[in-house]
Amino acid sequence: MDYRDLFERCEFCPATPEKMADCEPFSCGEDKDARDLNEFFTHDAIGYYKRLLGKTYVFCLRKNPKKIVVAFTVSYEGIKLTNKLSDEYKEQFLENTDLRDKNIKRFPGVLLGRLGTNKDFARQGYGSAVMDFIKIFFRMDVKAGCRFLMVDALNNEDTLRFYVKNGFKMLVEDERLEAKYIGVGVGNLPLHTRLMYFDLLNIAI
Repeated sequence: MDYRDLFERCEFCPATPEKMADCEPFSCGEDKDARDLNEFFTHDAIGYYKRLLGKTYVFCLRKNPKKIVVAFTVSYEGIKLTNKLSDEYKEQFLENTDLRDKNIKRFPGVLLGRLGTNKDFARQGYGSAVMDFIKIFFRMDVKAGCRFLMVDALNNEDTLRFYVKNGFKMLVEDERLEAKYIGVGVGNLPLHTRLMYFDLLNIAI
């Protein structure tokens, strides 16, 4: 499935209070991380929307518009090359993105804060199709500079494999050094999430 198939099966719209009130209950599953997503999309997404902290979008079945297939939340963020990021990883990032000539410390992007697939549609390709759409969505939007798509990916094998498959890279491979970069102690290892990024210039327009 790709984003074209996604649009054949689903309609895309912002998760406004009216839309969410009209939809069936949305569930990604029953494990702890899935329950956290369920709680966010059910109870917190509208509050984020009203406070301009994040905007949630949904894909609903065309044959049943009350059925949410996928939901995701985005907000503007940036990749910061601070002193807490080792020279090795700064050089690697600048080399990978061809940004060595830019003497700046913050590179604009958007953070994919939440992404959830309805458990009834899991492992059917919807997640990757939505990821393709999100990349195009922000690559085509020129209202403000947005070079990178970022995600705090859950630090488990399946989730990290999903993002690697979809072209994302670790900003900091070493988990101990990432802990330093994000300002938490190594006593908090293993990290709950890992910071990854996708370069939107990889999307041709």
